[in-house]
Amino acid sequence: MSSLMHLSDLHFGAHDPEVCAAVQRLALRLSVAMVVVSGDLTQRATAVQFEQASRFIRGLQARSTLVLAGNHDIPLYALWMRWGRAYERFAEQFGLEHEMVRQAGDFYVVGVDTTRPWRHERGSLSSAQIEHVAGLLEQAPQGAWPIVTCHHPLVPRNAEDRAHRPRRAEEAVKRWQAAGARMLLSGHAHDPGLMLAMPGVWVSRAGTAVSHRLRHGSPNSLVVLTAEASGASATGMVRHAARWDYDRSLGEFQPVLRVVVD
Repeated sequence: MSSLMHLSDLHFGAHDPEVCAAVQRLALRLSVAMVVVSGDLTQRATAVQFEQASRFIRGLQARSTLVLAGNHDIPLYALWMRWGRAYERFAEQFGLEHEMVRQAGDFYVVGVDTTRPWRHERGSLSSAQIEHVAGLLEQAPQGAWPIVTCHHPLVPRNAEDRAHRPRRAEEAVKRWQAAGARMLLSGHAHDPGLMLAMPGVWVSRAGTAVSHRLRHGSPNSLVVLTAEASGASATGMVRHAARWDYDRSLGEFQPVLRVVVD
């Protein structure tokens, strides 16, 4: 069995060290093959906060990591950096691949950057990005789990979500479904959830992983994807998505929902 841990909205600078330690313990216990972080690593995009986020992610000891920037990772008050240098501090710790691919175990993950320095909070996708990601999905190895991740939610659950979606989201989801995507990972809304968006395509929205900036009455939350061999499945594999919430009384993350996503 191989596992992928999906985290989002770490917001270092507004983080809870005890929750950070609990995430690291869980990652080590599960021996995760890959960690995907779908943006907002920092609260105010300072060099110190990026270094804290980088140290935390290294402590998860995953064999592979895919880390995206979120809107909070663009300097808000350092206006001299917003034009031409918006991702400079992020890149010092994580590099700067706007569309990236990672493969580990059974997971084939394509990351796409929906942030825009001039929009700050809202996101966007270009037609070129949509086609580039589709091309990468079409190259997925046979039998791999094709996954796309970005910061902003692509599929709305309510009216508030529609405002959070990046421009061209609907076009992107349809194109990526046709190209083979079977799971979409996002964050931004601080509202965890798992749902079937359309035939064959599931959506995982991670909550706030380690920050005290909680919303919607949800605790700190993350998602774990697993793939394991199964003779009962026509594909020979069974895939699960599980939501894990932080239980403050125990000081640990506990599974609260697990669904089959084949």
